[in-house]
Amino acid sequence: MIVVDDVHKSFGAADVLHGVSFTVKRGETVCILGGSGGGKTTLLKVMIGVHKPTSGAVAIGGKDICCLRGRALDEARRSFGVMFQSGALLNSMTIAQNIALPLEYHTQLDSETIETMVKIKLHQVDLLHAADRRPSEISGGMLKRAGVARALALDPKVLFYDEPSAGLDPIATTRIDQLINRLRDSMGMTSVVVTHVLESVRRIADHIIMLDKGLVILDGDLDDLENSSDPRVRQFLTGEVAGPNAGVLTENQYLDDLLM
Repeated sequence: MIVVDDVHKSFGAADVLHGVSFTVKRGETVCILGGSGGGKTTLLKVMIGVHKPTSGAVAIGGKDICCLRGRALDEARRSFGVMFQSGALLNSMTIAQNIALPLEYHTQLDSETIETMVKIKLHQVDLLHAADRRPSEISGGMLKRAGVARALALDPKVLFYDEPSAGLDPIATTRIDQLINRLRDSMGMTSVVVTHVLESVRRIADHIIMLDKGLVILDGDLDDLENSSDPRVRQFLTGEVAGPNAGVLTENQYLDDLLM
């Protein structure tokens, strides 16, 4: 479903990604891990076409989105949905209106059909009861699920999640994880999840990619993660301060870290 092939990304003199390569099978959930400054956010933005790679390619469903521009890129983006960390919903609209927006903008469907589809998407994320509320009137966990519902509006084949558990309590985090699993099991959804929450990784991951300073240091499954002897992976798992990624950043390292 997704092929990331030798992706490099630089911002001026700052090299953020260094030849990242991996594949994502149809219907699997891939978790992209890494510490702060590892490059996972930049990688996600390259994969969804926000950033163009300095070199390399990203193909989704056989289409290299890195080569596309304008209308062709917009058409390719309809094949995937994105759940942003903040939810990115418009507070001037109700939850239902937010979910209807991509359907109104990208399709020729009549209002009655759109209303029906919105109800279906809200039901999929257990939010039908909140259809008429505004984003500021619901909890953080509900806001994340509303973001998923909007990402599902155009029936994408792939969902990208940017830190879906950020700012959530353990119960709300579990509900998001259960939703990701349910979409995979019931719809065959392919999911790419950027996260640093190990409990979530253990619940949802079929495939794990771990980055460190823009390099892939692990490409495998949960057993590979748990049993890795790489000191960078071990430090991430244990949370120990002492290790290869400890220490105070230089000014240049700090600036590079901000870009990642």
